[in-house]
Amino acid sequence: MKKISFVVTALFMIFGSRLAVAANITLPSAKDITVTDTALHTRYKEAPFAFGTFTLTNHSKIDLLLRGISSPGCETVTSNRNSQVAIQSPNDMDDMFQHMAIPHESTLVFPTSEYHLICHGLKVPYQPGQSLDFTFHFQNVGNVTAAFKMQPIVEEKNVGP
Repeated sequence: MKKISFVVTALFMIFGSRLAVAANITLPSAKDITVTDTALHTRYKEAPFAFGTFTLTNHSKIDLLLRGISSPGCETVTSNRNSQVAIQSPNDMDDMFQHMAIPHESTLVFPTSEYHLICHGLKVPYQPGQSLDFTFHFQNVGNVTAAFKMQPIVEEKNVGP
């Protein structure tokens, strides 16, 4: 099933690019993407993970494909939804950020109450006020890096390593 999805996506991206050229539409670049309203959160001191919230905007006239998110401060970065438990051994098949279409001329919001990113295996100390860079990888467009500012720790009872 994954092979079929990849083939369909690849054909769509090639066909879409040719349509854009035929219609005299400028092909998108990393400059057409903005990542704003970024924030990094954690629930307790010394947590091995943090979660990030952000707003992603595609300013181009062509749909884009997000192929993943990474950070030098995380072992891995995956998607998570508020109603799900943070997966400590994430599976690429479950990570919507590995194959997510970003519609043209649209804005998507990723708040704490819904889908957001999880930084698994936090490699740096969580220090409120500091920032951690995350790179968004887009197919046929390039990468966009955004700084996520670490927010004050909101302690939760009965949560620990």
